Amino acid sequence: MFGRANVDFHGVSVATDLRKSGQALSRADNIDPDVMPSVERRSRLWVEVARGHLQRGDRTAALHVMGVACKISHETVAYTPSAREVAADLWRKAPRAFRDEAARLAEKVGVTGP
Repeated sequence: MFGRANVDFHGVSVATDLRKSGQALSRADNIDPDVMPSVERRSRLWVEVARGHLQRGDRTAALHVMGVACKISHETVAYTPSAREVAADLWRKAPRAFRDEAARLAEKVGVTGP
């Protein structure tokens, strides 16, 4: 299962870890998620894209992309620490127009608190 798409995914992930969001998003633009055989990797790709948008301060795009990741694999989002961090950040700081959507995502992922 370690093919070209998986290598490309790791390039996106490393770029977000290095806080090079422009590079991460550019790399992600060149990946066709439909050729990724693993549902987990497809979902994680979108989580990394959401992290890139969040690093750029675009919470609206991050929220949209996290919704895509959740649709692909709720379990991946719920049990991946970086995905949970993105969901928690969005829950706390989403634009007013999207607070309800961010709250639903955070609840679905299990990051809401008292």
